[in-house]
Amino acid sequence: MSANSTHNSEAAMQELRKLLFEKESVRLDELENLLRDQQLHAQEVAKVLAEAVKIRNLQDEELGKSLAPTIEKSIKASIAKDPKSLSDALFPVMGPAIRKSINNSIAEMLQSLNQTLENSFSAQGLKWRLEAFRTGKPFAEVVMLNTLVYRVEQVFLIHKETGLLLQHLSFDPSLDEDADVVSSMLTAVQDFIRDSFSGSTDQGIENLRMGDLEVILETGPDVVLAVVCRGNTPRAFNEKLQTTVEQIQQLYRQALQAFDGDTEPFVSIDEHLHPLLVSDFKSEEKGQEKKKSPTKAVLVVALIMVTMLIWLGFEEAERQQTQTNWDNYISRLQSEEGIIVSSVQQDEQGYTLLGLRDPLSVDPYSLLSEYHIAANVSFFMQPYHALQEPLVLKRIKQLLQPPKSIQLIMKDSTLTIIGTASETWLSQAEKAALYVAGVENVDSSQVSVLSSVFEDLPQDKGIKLDVLPSKPKKTITRNKKPAKKVDTDTDILKRAIALLNPPSTVEMKYAKGILYASGQASKSWIEFAKNNFSKIEEIDSFYTSKLSSKGIK
Repeated sequence: MSANSTHNSEAAMQELRKLLFEKESVRLDELENLLRDQQLHAQEVAKVLAEAVKIRNLQDEELGKSLAPTIEKSIKASIAKDPKSLSDALFPVMGPAIRKSINNSIAEMLQSLNQTLENSFSAQGLKWRLEAFRTGKPFAEVVMLNTLVYRVEQVFLIHKETGLLLQHLSFDPSLDEDADVVSSMLTAVQDFIRDSFSGSTDQGIENLRMGDLEVILETGPDVVLAVVCRGNTPRAFNEKLQTTVEQIQQLYRQALQAFDGDTEPFVSIDEHLHPLLVSDFKSEEKGQEKKKSPTKAVLVVALIMVTMLIWLGFEEAERQQTQTNWDNYISRLQSEEGIIVSSVQQDEQGYTLLGLRDPLSVDPYSLLSEYHIAANVSFFMQPYHALQEPLVLKRIKQLLQPPKSIQLIMKDSTLTIIGTASETWLSQAEKAALYVAGVENVDSSQVSVLSSVFEDLPQDKGIKLDVLPSKPKKTITRNKKPAKKVDTDTDILKRAIALLNPPSTVEMKYAKGILYASGQASKSWIEFAKNNFSKIEEIDSFYTSKLSSKGIK
């Protein structure tokens, strides 16, 4: 068989395979791409991941144990990176717990303070102080131990979800018979009150009182600890109940969650409940009642009130001083030239000032420290040109850049120029000054103009007239002193020759405001002469028709 026939057979076979197995081939390619492409494989796994986790959790707790180290590392990394995010997430849980702890601490402190005030200045109080010194205990603790009268009669540990009694201890063994009934009653009362007032399942009753008898309830995630007390228990006892519930939750968590009615796993829990059966009694002789004088307590309360009044007075004085400083600062700004305060706003962030400010006026920020203002102050000042004479004079000096031999005075809208300057600078200054807002007239009669056009010129910085409009808005009034001598045509020609310095090949003449030049000169000199002849006031025109530059470089 020839090679051509073989090739045709293979091509026909390939075409047949394509017709018979095209769909299967496409599917195989898709599966191969799915296994090789990690992103596609991850997308497919993501579709069933949630359901797989759910099914695995129903089978056993191995998934939770496997994820625990990873979750712990993630939490540590999250805390190290941004503690605020985790604190915000725990806020709904930690907030109530912290507030409850603070309330208990404050109530305990007040209770201790009341007992201390009642007994510190009596004979019994001196006796207790001696006992505190002898035993090394704080005086407040000694007062609490000698004045509080209470007894814990029963302790109930109840399963929260089922309401069944897990353990019961009592001061009187005869009370054990009705423990289950009391436990059911407490559960029913809590459920009734919660349902009646639409309370949350996480909320519960904290205490019940009937006369001298009080039931204190401390609720955990899986248990409710109920303590029946007779008398007034100290606030520290509530913290002891909280600690006990936390210990039980930690040690018996799995047994509590798997509780099915069998109390056998909780037999050893007595060692945590027995410390709660405490009592404290104070014996007094019958018929003896000590009449406590309120004088000392009143003095102490009065002292506290005086201290509070002094503190409030100091706060008020500081507030008044701060307000006075702020008022003085605003008055100072309003009196400053070039500053207009139109509005002062105050909010939680600080103060906001609105108004106008000339760029040449004093910086408002620089005055804050002078008036000891530490508040945050924001300025929204629109720029404008003030017409107060000191600011107008500053603006003129910035524009004119006068030489050291010139003094500028601004008064009644008139700029007075005094001193010595060149004709060039004075002419430019007279024109430029009238562009400044607030200048209505320029008096240059006290200026001595240098006789030579070259004197003082190197020292003049020049005025940037090119940034100004082509014509001033006002008329220039030049009040110069009358000339003592009128220059002749010959004098004017001499001044022109001195200014232009023509070469020897050029002849110059002057007549009736016209300067004539004839002869031969370089192109550069001719251009120089055309640009500078107008510096001579008497020369209006410059004729160069008879002036040639041929043959001269």
